[in-house]
Amino acid sequence: MAVCNLTFDEIQGLPSLEDEFEYFRVLSGEKEIEVKASSSFEAAVKMAFTLHVREGGQLDIDGRGVVITVISPNGDEFKYRAINADPVAVELLEKNVKVSENEVNTVSTTDDPVVYTFTNASERLDFSNGSLIDTTLRNYFGFPSFRPLQKETIISTMAEKNVLTVVGTGGGKTLTYLLPAVLSSHPTLVLSPIKSLIDDTLVRCLNLNIRSCKFTGDVPHDVRKEQIHNIEDFKIIFATPECLEDGEPLRVKVDGLAGVGQLERIVFDEAHTISSWGNTFRPNYKDVCKNLCKAKCPKLLLSATVPLKVENDLREICGDFTVLRRTVYRENLYLEVVERTGKFLDQLSDFISQNKDACGIVYCVLPKDVCKIHGELLKRGINAVKYHGKLSDAVKLSSQSKWMSGEVNVIVANSSFGMGIDKANVRYVLHAKLPTNIEEYFQQCGRAGRDGLPSHCKLFYNYSDKNILYRLFDEQVIAQYKGVNDLIVLLENPVQCLHQGIMSYFGEKHDSFICLTGCSNCKHRGTHQITDGTSDALKVLQAVVELSNINLTCNDLKLYLAGSNQKCVSHLQEYATFGSLGKKFVPVSLLAKFLHLLIVGDILTERIHKKGTGSSISVEITLGSKAHDLLANNFMIDKYEKT
Repeated sequence: MAVCNLTFDEIQGLPSLEDEFEYFRVLSGEKEIEVKASSSFEAAVKMAFTLHVREGGQLDIDGRGVVITVISPNGDEFKYRAINADPVAVELLEKNVKVSENEVNTVSTTDDPVVYTFTNASERLDFSNGSLIDTTLRNYFGFPSFRPLQKETIISTMAEKNVLTVVGTGGGKTLTYLLPAVLSSHPTLVLSPIKSLIDDTLVRCLNLNIRSCKFTGDVPHDVRKEQIHNIEDFKIIFATPECLEDGEPLRVKVDGLAGVGQLERIVFDEAHTISSWGNTFRPNYKDVCKNLCKAKCPKLLLSATVPLKVENDLREICGDFTVLRRTVYRENLYLEVVERTGKFLDQLSDFISQNKDACGIVYCVLPKDVCKIHGELLKRGINAVKYHGKLSDAVKLSSQSKWMSGEVNVIVANSSFGMGIDKANVRYVLHAKLPTNIEEYFQQCGRAGRDGLPSHCKLFYNYSDKNILYRLFDEQVIAQYKGVNDLIVLLENPVQCLHQGIMSYFGEKHDSFICLTGCSNCKHRGTHQITDGTSDALKVLQAVVELSNINLTCNDLKLYLAGSNQKCVSHLQEYATFGSLGKKFVPVSLLAKFLHLLIVGDILTERIHKKGTGSSISVEITLGSKAHDLLANNFMIDKYEKT
């Protein structure tokens, strides 16, 4: 007679045998059943499942567990002790684990990883063999296979490594912590900056029978208190940063769990916001993350958009980590940039009308623009809803629900909408104005085509949009201005593949990459060329010096250099540089692009003066910090010409 003391946590990873079975008699107390199993071990597991789940019994009474007796068809008797059972683990075991008791000599655990010693041969198994992970994916979550980098992320975090995984929108980042949480004996803490994202994921967990709780501003105090008291019973704990600040009850409890090795891992969802939001309107967010990263447990950072600068910021905040990246190239997205003109609203409504049965998002920057465009679409007979941060929770929830359900196909929103939204059939994303940076642009474009089908991302661009953003920025945060400039460089370039420009920004080196027909630049390839614009840049500097006592905007300078007879510059005709570039840039819009690139390249500078409370600004052109290097012939300047 053999007696094996096994915990359910320890047997989860045991490999499967061939699909052969016999009928076993299984007894525990007064309960007796006959089960079909491939081994006495599997028969015991099925009894444990029956007792614990279907019969509502307890397997871990006073820590001693229960003894299960298994009698094989030939009369051999085996006894098992089942302790520390978990209903999720037991269910998985019932479906998948088939290991003969004769094959296992000892089962033990070490810090990394679980070690099984087999009678027939010494063999070390860890999570990298993937058998347990694959089985859980298929039989618990119902997916036939992993998406790119999901399995690698799961293996790494379960091997107690700190990991940053960068996978595009719709890449299945949530599974990378849900699956390990199912297989873990201690809670996983998920830090998310977005309440709606927490709510959506919590519903998903409940549907999957993953016991979870949330700590957000709308959770009553008594509910929070009860959840903290029972915190060890949850597989996943979702929380906003504010609930994890120093002194908060949840923070005290989390620190306590981590201190005794009972916190499985900490997940930082939408990790790029730690850097971007932590530098602006949510400064405590960064401090919370920095302190949580001191906990002695694995950290998992997840995001769709982490350029190298943000990655470096995250290393300073969170410490070192392994980086797993998937290319940001989305071949099913057609990226288009067009000039926004006075006919913009007609163009916008025409596009939506031509795609009237398709689901789409129209992104704006300011809440007032959301309301204006929403109203204009309604006037034109287009059924749309609106969403921005200043609306009531009830209106926002109603708008999101109507759009998600398909009752309404069009939603007009600002950046407060979209992160974490799981809607696969978005066919287009339209930008009414300039986003704040490439990360935001790419994130918002990424809402489209999550089902892999062709989708359209169209940006209506005007250089003056940056002035709207400047009014919103903190003058002390240089990174905000640089973010806009980086995006302008991308959008002003009529030669570079837009996909390649985005890939380069996120650190992917594909200098020769072109998408052929996946963006407006490649679709019209050959219409523009790059030539040497150094001499033209020197003439621009000469003009700025000559007009140093006159306040000029970028548009004024363009008209002046083109020799325009418009009233704002016609009185400057006596200056030597008036009209000096009029024949060099045809059409004159190319001269505007040239000046814009000189500005973002810091050869020229736009001095920004905020007026009053910052609701309005004035902008004037002066020499930039790199003007003297250009005058000294230290580098060359490119310009774009029509072919």
